[in-house]
Amino acid sequence: MTDEKKIIQDDEIDLVELAKTIWAGRWFIAKVTGLFVVLGFIIAFTSPVEYEASTKLLPEAMEGTTPSLGGLGGLAGLAGIDIGSMTSGGGVLSPQLYPEIVNSLPFILDVMNDTIYFEGQNIHTTSFDFFENIAKPSMLGYMVKYTIGLPGLIKGAIVGSQQIPVSIENQGFYRLTKDQWKLVERFKERILLIIDEETGLISITVEMPDAYAAAQITRKVEREVTQTVIKYKTDKAKENLAFVVKTFEDAKKEFESVQLRLARATDRNMNVFSATAQIELRRIENEYNVAFEVYKGLASQVEQMKIKLKKETPVFTVLEPVRVPEDKSKPKRAVVLVIFCLFGGFFASVIVLVRDLSL
Repeated sequence: MTDEKKIIQDDEIDLVELAKTIWAGRWFIAKVTGLFVVLGFIIAFTSPVEYEASTKLLPEAMEGTTPSLGGLGGLAGLAGIDIGSMTSGGGVLSPQLYPEIVNSLPFILDVMNDTIYFEGQNIHTTSFDFFENIAKPSMLGYMVKYTIGLPGLIKGAIVGSQQIPVSIENQGFYRLTKDQWKLVERFKERILLIIDEETGLISITVEMPDAYAAAQITRKVEREVTQTVIKYKTDKAKENLAFVVKTFEDAKKEFESVQLRLARATDRNMNVFSATAQIELRRIENEYNVAFEVYKGLASQVEQMKIKLKKETPVFTVLEPVRVPEDKSKPKRAVVLVIFCLFGGFFASVIVLVRDLSL
């Protein structure tokens, strides 16, 4: 028991000594903390301003139903058409894949190469051109560029930068320079798409240095995502509809041809009572009946496929429309100052304690 009390007393003495050491170096800590606060103040008030625009979408729940053909499949089969194998709808695109769509290179390049209006600069240009030639880095960005990034600048000055047209697709692949790839990767971080697994709610958020540009890109992303999903879902149904329409047109021509042959045979054999003439007439009538059933069945199928296409087209409800943000999202100056203040105090305290132990 005595040993335990001694250990506790030793710990208390250490804490007291620690506090005394820090108190003794309070002026040094205050000076270092002040320097960090000044540095934080400079960074907070020189960092580029960012604006955040957002929207929320709710996709309509789609039913994977297939329209009943009834006896139409058998009728079409008489014409050598297998419609039953064509009635399956488009694939089901999981909402969890939407972020992958947004982060894909073709999607990002399409958004970056879209000309938009930057209200602050009063210019119409692409996001790619803005970040490559117009946007200026922050003070911290300049420090990093001319310290850590200095070897790259020297190498670029000696070798020279290779100019490659952006988003040029050659033989199924893209080719960009290293700097262009960096721009693309940084631009990806500006777009955030989140899916609520319980409700299916889609939240799209875009951050840009210009408020009006942020709203435009948010609207662009919203439109491109919905169009991509609709295209994926309806492509198969559209192909099926086009095939059935073409088949229907062929069946219609065949029906009209048989109909004309029947009319001519009827006129020709009106007063003829020979068995041969009657057999020929009945044979043409049978061909007419079959052609008519196929024609009627395909006409009905065309209407069903149109209804199915409309039914399978996804519908997105905009719960929260895009608006031009009024307040900036970055930099959070108060948070930056608090972080620098705390870090400066901690850093200075560590120096004081290390210096005291070394004496």
